[in-house]
Order: sequence, then C-alpha cells, then structure tokens
Amino acid sequence: MKIKMRYFLIIFSLCFATSIHAEEKVCEVERPSIVDRVVNRSYPSVSATWAHEITNEPMPENVWDWSYYKEVVSRRDLFWQGSFRAQVGFQYSAGDGTQLVFRSGRSDKIDWVMDLRKQLQDLNPNFLFLAGSHYYAAHPSDIYSEDWQYWLRDEAGNRVPDQGWGEMLVDYTLPGAEDHFVQMAVSVAKCGIFDGIFMDAWSEDEAEIPGVDSAAHLYHGNRVEALVSLVKRIREAVGDDFLIIVNTRTEKIPRSAPYVNGAFIETWDAVYPRERLIEIENALSWHEENLRYPQINALEIEINPSEPWDSPANQQLARATTTLSLTHSNGYIQIVGQNQFPYWYPFFDAPLGRPIGEKGQLYEAIDGLFIREFTNGWAVYNRSGKAQEIALPQEVSGWSSGVESQRRHTLADLDGEIYLKAETPPTADVNGDGVVNIQDLVIVANAFGEAEPDLNGDGVVNIQDLVIVANAF
Repeated sequence: MKIKMRYFLIIFSLCFATSIHAEEKVCEVERPSIVDRVVNRSYPSVSATWAHEITNEPMPENVWDWSYYKEVVSRRDLFWQGSFRAQVGFQYSAGDGTQLVFRSGRSDKIDWVMDLRKQLQDLNPNFLFLAGSHYYAAHPSDIYSEDWQYWLRDEAGNRVPDQGWGEMLVDYTLPGAEDHFVQMAVSVAKCGIFDGIFMDAWSEDEAEIPGVDSAAHLYHGNRVEALVSLVKRIREAVGDDFLIIVNTRTEKIPRSAPYVNGAFIETWDAVYPRERLIEIENALSWHEENLRYPQINALEIEINPSEPWDSPANQQLARATTTLSLTHSNGYIQIVGQNQFPYWYPFFDAPLGRPIGEKGQLYEAIDGLFIREFTNGWAVYNRSGKAQEIALPQEVSGWSSGVESQRRHTLADLDGEIYLKAETPPTADVNGDGVVNIQDLVIVANAFGEAEPDLNGDGVVNIQDLVIVANAF
C-alpha cells in the first residue's frame, strides 16, 4: 500500500546522525504533565506533521528562522518533525546508537534548549511535541552505516530502498532489532523536550503493511508479530506518561490498541465521497473507543490540488472534515496539499471551546446529520444526502456562513459549520475568587434545576454545567 513520505526523515536524519564527540551529553530532562495538555485544550485542535510551514500565509526567506518557526508551530496543539531544526538538534550516540544526545557543540546549551521549548509552551500551554521513530526505514547517509546489521537486504546482500523516498528499509523482525528500537524510544522518553513518538507505516494485516511489496519475503520474521511485540515492549519500558501515535490510515488495530494513544489517519484522496467519509468516521470512532488514554487521534485531509486552496470546494471540504473530526472525536485535524505542506483555514480559528456533548450524536435522529455541543457553541456535520435546517437552543452565529444571531440555520450536504453562542458563556469561576475549584462545583451542584448559574446557556443548571466546571479545574 502506498504511503506518502516524509521529507522529515531526511531532516530527522540530519539531526540524529550517529557521530559523537566527547563533549556531547545525553538528554535527560523533566517534562510537564502530558495528560493535562491533552484534555485541557480548546477546539478546533490543529496538528502538523513533518512540515511546520503554513503554505497559504506569508513565509520568510528562511522558514527555519526561530521567530517564524515558534509562531507557526505553537499554533498547533500536536506536532512531530524530529528536532528543533531551526536552532538546536539531537542525535543518537555512536556505538549502539540508542542514546539521545545533544548535537555536537550543544552540550552546554541545555538551559537554552529548555528555554526554546518553554517559549513554545508559553505561546501554547497545550502544545505536544513528538519525535519520529524510523524503525521501518532510514536515510542511508546519516543514521546508520552501510554495514549496519538491521538493514533489510536482498538475496545478493544489497540494501533494499523504499520506493520513491530516498530511505533504505529496515528489517525490524531481526533478532536484536526490537531491543534497539525499544532503547531508542526510552531515550526519547527520558528527554523531556519530547512528549512521545510517532511510528509510521503501521498495520496488523501482513498483506496491507505499507512498504515495497516485492520485498515482503525478505524479512526475517512475521512483520505483524514484530510490530505488536515492539510497541508492547516500548509501552512497558516508557510507562504511562508518554505518547505513542501510529499511522494506521483507517485500519483498526485491536492488538496494538492497549499500548497506543493515537492513530494518525492519513488520507490523500483529494475528493471525498460520502462512502469515504463514513469510513473515516468509523475509524475515528473505533480509535476513540479503543485506544489508550489519553488519546491523540489525528486526521489528515488532502485538498483537491487541481483547485486553489480557498476554492469553494476545498473550503467546503475543510469545513466538512473538520466538523467530522469535532463530532466524532476529541482529536486533531490538519489539512494539507499534494506535497504534504499544511494549510491554515479560517475555520480553525473559531473559538469553540471544550466539548460538552457526546461524540457521534445525530441531530433529531436524522441519518448522516451529526451535532456536538461545546462550551462556546456547536459543531454540525452533514452528510445526510441533502441540505438540512438545524434549530439550536439559542441564538447562534455561523462562523463561516456569516449568518448571525439566529436559532435556525441551513447546512448544505457534505458540509459542516461551527455555530457560536450569541453571548460569551459565564466563567466557570462561579464565585469569582480567581480560581476554579471544588467551591465552584458545589455552587453549581446546589443550583441543579435552577436558571443560574447556567454556564452553557441551555436555560437550566444541569450535569453539563458541572462538566464545564470540572474541566476548568
């Protein structure tokens, strides 16, 4: 199965070379809590993979300039690329190549590196930064030597290239390979710059594992068994406070699920018919229900490259798939072009807040019309086969439609919209003491059934108002 690659692996390999000097130092620093940054973020929640640039916004001549880099990266809640390529990097140590160290000449810059990370965190307190794990393929010039024992080799002993991407395939089924990659993951976990790892080309179906089909027989052992064993051992070694996301596309992964926090649902369709959207919905719902807490499922959508990014069709696709994600998951969304470079749609700027309603809920039992309430409004996604009129509990304004302060709105088929409440909801700090705590929860609980303090604006104090306070602790 074809997988779009990953110019980031080249960047990653440049930052993670195996040469080592005496002054280099292993990266072992503390990281802030991961769970808080997953559960406390607001929506829509945007991710970026490999490329940090925003294609449809002005870019400097040097896109690695730190002032630009930190501004665009911090607008995302989830990001993986390899290292702080703009200013500082890491590499794996020589010898066994499993210890993550500061790049040559950076061993005295630990405080400075942590300050760079803090600058990102200050701009976005919920920012998550993952490192790529090149367990299945690696760039030949920098990461490993030609005689490295874990290259996949053909009958003549030659390394096997991954078609089209400039990497060489790795035989992760060889004895010892699993130990190697587990140790690499542990080294990333010890380096608090990173919050987890991304593992590409994941499958639990031997016939569907991405890669070079003609090379499948060259692997030493069963690839599915090797993958499941690898992620299980990584989880056991790194513990709970470390994220693992794998590229499943829309495949379900029941054997890996206990060890994995998220699925990267990578798609490159350009045109998404109803049947494909349903497949994505089902995949998102399954992953939300079955993967490990805290979950970081991320959906990637590719726009139609034959039209401008802001054509009516591409903007509609962005709205439909963003609201698909919002109504079916607590996940992340990114929209890219054919070259994998991301776009930023105005839809992403809607201040929707945090989810209140359940995932996957139909509006008035209409098949294909989904709605979910958030603290500041509603996300509605329509693939019912026709335009639908939605009546909401209070006056709302459509973020994209421009229709303001109305209870009734019409939404086209294969489209989505964010409807914001007409008034800013009351703060969860009910007693106004400057902090949200148990006292605010007690006040709301004692007011059940009354009109105030109605935090979500539905006319009555109920369990949903309690959820708002609890989420703001």
